[in-house]
Amino acid sequence: MTIRLFLHSLFLVLFCFAGTAFAKSEDIDLSAFAQIPILHDGRIKPLDTFARNELIRFSGKSTFEGQSAVNWLAETIFDPVASVRQNIFKIENGNVRHLLGLEERKKPLYAFTELTTGLEKTFPTVEQLMGKDAKTLSGEQKALLTLHENALEYTQLLRSFSLLLPLNVSIPSEWQEKLDMTAGEPATYLSLKKIDTQLEQQILAIIKKKGENPTRYTPFEQQTAVLGWQIKTIEQAAQNNTLFRVIPNDWDKKSGEWIAPWDMISSGKGSPRSAEYLKLWQDLAMAWQLNKPQEWSSASLELSYLAPGTLSLELLYNQIGPFQSALIFFAVSFLFTLLALSLGRSGWLIKFSAISMLVAIVLQGGGLAARIILLDRPPVGTLYESILFVGLVAPLFAILFERKLKNHIGLLCAGLMGTGIGLLGLSMADEGDTMKVLTAVLNTRFWLTTHVLCITIGYGWCLVTSVLAHMILIGEATGKTDNETLKSMRHSLGTLALTALLFTATGTILGGVWADQSWGRFWGWDPKENGALLITLWLIWIIHGKVAGQISPLVQTAGLAFVSVIVGIAWIGVNLLGVGLHSYGFIEGLFWGLGAFALFELMLIGALSFRISQKEASHETA
Repeated sequence: MTIRLFLHSLFLVLFCFAGTAFAKSEDIDLSAFAQIPILHDGRIKPLDTFARNELIRFSGKSTFEGQSAVNWLAETIFDPVASVRQNIFKIENGNVRHLLGLEERKKPLYAFTELTTGLEKTFPTVEQLMGKDAKTLSGEQKALLTLHENALEYTQLLRSFSLLLPLNVSIPSEWQEKLDMTAGEPATYLSLKKIDTQLEQQILAIIKKKGENPTRYTPFEQQTAVLGWQIKTIEQAAQNNTLFRVIPNDWDKKSGEWIAPWDMISSGKGSPRSAEYLKLWQDLAMAWQLNKPQEWSSASLELSYLAPGTLSLELLYNQIGPFQSALIFFAVSFLFTLLALSLGRSGWLIKFSAISMLVAIVLQGGGLAARIILLDRPPVGTLYESILFVGLVAPLFAILFERKLKNHIGLLCAGLMGTGIGLLGLSMADEGDTMKVLTAVLNTRFWLTTHVLCITIGYGWCLVTSVLAHMILIGEATGKTDNETLKSMRHSLGTLALTALLFTATGTILGGVWADQSWGRFWGWDPKENGALLITLWLIWIIHGKVAGQISPLVQTAGLAFVSVIVGIAWIGVNLLGVGLHSYGFIEGLFWGLGAFALFELMLIGALSFRISQKEASHETA
């Protein structure tokens, strides 16, 4: 069904609910509701995770006006009339806002009711864009297409439980008797479905006798025709509504394929147990609308009993936000270590920094452990997950060298890398669900554990090497680091470079073996393969150049400092090219961020090296 039909049917459905007066939900405990399982994107997850991902998709944030995402979700599915007036659609592209005829705001957030006219107006354009290659679309076209896709998903979300919600429909007394309804009792689609066949036969008889002109009908016949039209409208609006999959298809296994309420009704996949489960959802909807906390809690608890034990862990993961919390502690550790070194005092500043670093590593490691349990696979399978993993191993490696250096430089490096990598991860976390189910070719435990972890550890060692090289350059350029310390740091730098080469070279070879098994060729000059080779060749050039006496210690240090840019290109840059088997697609923010980082590094390393060479020249002339 196209977005145009969706929009028409949606407003017809909302019209059926327009007269209902829902009480504002207060004092509702959402803890059990948040844990109700749902099948989404290939895995069972709690409603809390589903709500966060959906809200991030629409608004770019995991909360809405101070409310939790799960609170927003409850209002969306149980009170769609109020939900469509909420400003949750973030439209950053100014040209798209102009196309839709939207007013300019300080925060470009808009309600669904404000978008409908513009969505319908721009649908012919979107219909043409759907047939084009995504790589040929401009930023504005992609933004418009994404908005229409989000609107489509949102309409499905709004109608997830429209079959259970009270309708603002007029039911003739004769039909009320057939439904065994008392006066004032609210009707739902499910209750009206009992008379659907009789109603359709009655309407056909009326049309056969009096034609299709409703002015010739009696009041009873008019009410019957309107009621039949309303039922059909709700049915049509719910076609292919498979988003909210909360009902197990196989109750014995409680796993495998789950179905959405509307899908269960339209496909006839229901069972007595499914009907009981659906009745609990109806009780939940009524408890929300009438603000009955006890009834809400009771129904929520019964619905959440299907939740696997891991869902409690995922809720805890969502509440703590381990990687965001770790970022704060990494930054605190870095700032306090920098302050201690600047003041020439250690004492309590270093102790506080070390404690902050320990907390950060525990949070980062705990977050990765939770993801391993929840996804039931090794920790690295996507670009985002590689950032999380390097955000743990790089600071750990720096701490290991702190034990050897014992001058707090390792602690400073750990804090700097933890903060920088954490910010990079944070910039990618707003894409929605970060716990994606991998495709079969990628979800291979052996290779995810060997090749992927090996090459990712190599990234971590390279970054530690680069940061330490920066520290040496800064120390030499400013003259604030004594010769003995510099000598020890250079020795450690050589060890780090060799270890980084070991992991990157081994990881590259293992990647070739995996490629041979999966794609039938050991090497195909794929951009990602070229990137891994580039790191290996860069390190080989630096190490062998120094051993052969072909490059000076300054060039060696500068070259190892610049390995951060080489890693950035190989790790992230090649994924943005949009070509190759490892491509993750072009992300404009990452592209410009990587470019700015490379330019900054080039200027910084160049300036420090020039300053050191000037000092060396002045010493020689003296």
